[in-house]
Amino acid sequence: MNNIDNMRKIFLDLAVIVFLIMMTPSAINAQLLKTNELYPNTNMIKGKYYSGTGGGRYWSLEYVDSLGRIISKESYHKKQLMSRNKIVYDANNNKIFDIQTFDFNNPDRIDTNRFEYKYADNRIIYQFRKLSENDSTVMKMIENQGDTLLTYQEQAFYYRPKTNKTDVYETVYTLKYKDGLLISREEFDKEQNSTEIKKYEYFENGRLKRRLIERIPELEEKSVYVGGPGSDDEFYEYKLDSEGRIKVFYRIINEKKFKIAEYSYE
Repeated sequence: MNNIDNMRKIFLDLAVIVFLIMMTPSAINAQLLKTNELYPNTNMIKGKYYSGTGGGRYWSLEYVDSLGRIISKESYHKKQLMSRNKIVYDANNNKIFDIQTFDFNNPDRIDTNRFEYKYADNRIIYQFRKLSENDSTVMKMIENQGDTLLTYQEQAFYYRPKTNKTDVYETVYTLKYKDGLLISREEFDKEQNSTEIKKYEYFENGRLKRRLIERIPELEEKSVYVGGPGSDDEFYEYKLDSEGRIKVFYRIINEKKFKIAEYSYE
């Protein structure tokens, strides 16, 4: 798998896990594989992030509009601004623009992700994501069994300037729901002829409790997680404030608990 395709898979996985961890009953309409959460009576969210063994030098500020939507995010390392993003939503509260207005590594560059949607019975059946002038992804619903089993086909288009050709990567996602919660996400990579299945368990309040990964075929070598503690079998724990928002987030691996993030709200 090439680096671009690998980054695409990492982005999608992070989007799903962040949604499942941060999800509350105030979640609003969903983009595919992700849901945007409302934060009523909140102007700003400050996050502080840890490697599991210490840290806290990375932190963020998220600004919230009058509807409770996150419309801007700034990421920092110590006092240094690393990136700034602005987010624009449509009338359905789905993201239509995610604009990176500053990147420490490319300060003169502005990156814009643009989204388009088609709906059926208030459910997204088509999502187009424009990554750059020549790169994009398209996701289409190809099956819906009673809103409890959904199947989407994704095609990712990446242009190769050296060959003047566009590579197309195809992935099929099968999403299983129970009581409105995602309990299984199966991802079939057509190019690799491989399947990855993520299974999810929840606490009574709907917060994610456990994430288990199964791979077909099994990997010859055990997965290696970088950037912090991680495992194919992870449990999660939270401390919540009086409004049910996450104050402290922990990841538990092999019965060892690691603090991953702290949040405060204004």
